[in-house]
Amino acid sequence: MLRTRKLQLRLRRLLRNASARLMLAGLLTLEALIFLLDIDTGSGISFAPFLVAPTALAAWFLGRRAALLFVVLSSVARVVDYTLMRARHENPYLLAYDLLQSAALYGLVALLVLYLRRQVDALRRHAAKIRDTARRERHRRLLDSAIRRAVPEDVDAIIRLTTSGGESGGFDQSVTDNVRQAALTATFTAGIVDGAALRDLWSGGQSTVPIEFWVCEIDGRVVSYMMILGVDGQKSMQRELHAMVVEDSCRGRGVGSQMVDFFCAHYKHRRLLSACRDGSAMMQMLSRRGFALIARSDQGYQILARD
Repeated sequence: MLRTRKLQLRLRRLLRNASARLMLAGLLTLEALIFLLDIDTGSGISFAPFLVAPTALAAWFLGRRAALLFVVLSSVARVVDYTLMRARHENPYLLAYDLLQSAALYGLVALLVLYLRRQVDALRRHAAKIRDTARRERHRRLLDSAIRRAVPEDVDAIIRLTTSGGESGGFDQSVTDNVRQAALTATFTAGIVDGAALRDLWSGGQSTVPIEFWVCEIDGRVVSYMMILGVDGQKSMQRELHAMVVEDSCRGRGVGSQMVDFFCAHYKHRRLLSACRDGSAMMQMLSRRGFALIARSDQGYQILARD
């Protein structure tokens, strides 16, 4: 049983790798051999039904044009064999009738095989789509379970990611300065513990607003974080995605998208905002999730919102 299975897999691999020309040549050779065998055996036995094989194989592996070619060849071969080995047609109408009858037989076989091939291909595409969807859903659930609220022990990782963002141009270069990093460490730690921080308001001035840090931890390593701020005071229902960084090694793996999805889902009953660079990846992600431009800041940021 195992040997048969291995043989089938090897045969499928050979057929898959064979070029269309080689396949066509092989089927034409098979067609010719069946025809010659039919002629050689005389009128005692007919091998015309076996011409179904190359016709069906052509339809399955080579498509409609090749199937049409073999329908014509098989029909002609059957009629020629009948004419030479059995009886000549009394008039052209009988010849035409015999040709049409043969074409109908082989054509029906070709159509059935083409239909089956389309169904098999559709099932394969559907199965591949289901596998991709399941894989994405597993990945999404894995990432979703990896997102958690930050604790003070995560501040070092948050500072590391912030520094990486400054080096790549996502943040102001000042975040790479040691003195600035020390101040950020103290501010972030206090924000995580107290849940509040002082921020510059877009309308001017400063105010104490709610602050939350969320991190994505994969294999025991914090690979992303986002900072969520209130907009204009403790009682406001608005929340701003103020900052988000994904570790370079994890970009392109859906981490950033999942963090944004989490932000939208977790604060779905609030008005959501974010300030982005024009044309940035963050702006594109938010635009796909229903955020729209409402203003431009003096620093050149595009302020997006979703109600």
